[in-house]
Amino acid sequence: MSAVSGPKGHPLHPFLVPLPIGAFVSSLIFDILSWTRPGELPWLVDGAWWLIGVGLIGAGIAAVFGVVDILHIPRGSRPRRVALAHSVLNVGVAVVFLIGYAWRADDHVELDKTRSGQLALSGVAVGLLVVAVLLGQTLTYRFGMQVERRATDERPPGLT
Repeated sequence: MSAVSGPKGHPLHPFLVPLPIGAFVSSLIFDILSWTRPGELPWLVDGAWWLIGVGLIGAGIAAVFGVVDILHIPRGSRPRRVALAHSVLNVGVAVVFLIGYAWRADDHVELDKTRSGQLALSGVAVGLLVVAVLLGQTLTYRFGMQVERRATDERPPGLT
């Protein structure tokens, strides 16, 4: 383990990912609420824009630690393939949200309701995010990646 990936048994990547996940999902909730309550809560569209920005910053930070974690997974193993799929999906999520963030930049303060295309884009991004999270959970709970094991524990499945 390197200092960047965290102390043994305490990796930093899983500690950091709740921020972008929560921000991205909350931005979609704000977008949906802006449609169900137009005019009543005018700050929702602006709030969604800010949440996407926070999510993008958090995702960038979490990605650095995720890359460090991937480097510790044996090449050619099933966990490595799952980790790479997890990474590609997360990059896709970030790109889709970055497009939505740029699209909203000029008028997010003036709108009372998120544009339908922006709402759809966020929905697609959160859908991809759900799949990426499930793959991340597979790495941890099925393959035991970045989980400290004792000398008597069996090797996690899939590392052969």
